[in-house]
Amino acid sequence: MIMLADWHPDIVEFIISKMQNPRILRFLIENTNDELIKKLAKDKLKFTPLTEQEKDMYQGIINYKHIPGYGGFSEKIIQEAELKLKTGGNYTVHNPEFLTGANISVCLTKEFMEAVENDGDYELRFPDVESYDAEDMKYYNEEWHKIGDVREWQKLGKKVRTYKKIKAKELWNLINICATYSAEPGIFFIDNANDMTNAQAYGQKVVATNPCGRVA
Repeated sequence: MIMLADWHPDIVEFIISKMQNPRILRFLIENTNDELIKKLAKDKLKFTPLTEQEKDMYQGIINYKHIPGYGGFSEKIIQEAELKLKTGGNYTVHNPEFLTGANISVCLTKEFMEAVENDGDYELRFPDVESYDAEDMKYYNEEWHKIGDVREWQKLGKKVRTYKKIKAKELWNLINICATYSAEPGIFFIDNANDMTNAQAYGQKVVATNPCGRVA
């Protein structure tokens, strides 16, 4: 399983990259107000126009619509042929094999959920490694994998860069739509887990979970 925190700059791409259902991608494009979500959904969606032979085939089926018995075709097949011609092609997805066999989940923080409840913006952030000098970069290479939380990193006085602000509800809706219709991403309320774990008594904290420990 692969987990990513809600504050990570790649969180939107991470979620959409695993989506294999073109209908959900089209729904996201038509209903989201966030331009990044819309762009990434469009990039993931693949459209293949009908060939002339396919158009003739579907039109041939539709021609039986007003003939008794429908020429042996069912009403459903005729309706599907009409829809194919109206759509003008077939929708699939780019890179359908991406992360095949791997579950993905998102770690949700209290700050994110508060932003959702208050209909606020949420910052997607990461250590500002582009601006680090040699000393800062050395510290990053040695310590970031141990800390792994941009909030804790900022408390240490290290530079953090905000890559994008997103409406928290837009990200929340993306998570829920994809989880509902593709069973991913799973959801792990990481701050709640750390509030309730006894690992803190040993000077440790929860940083992830196995698939059975999340809310799928």
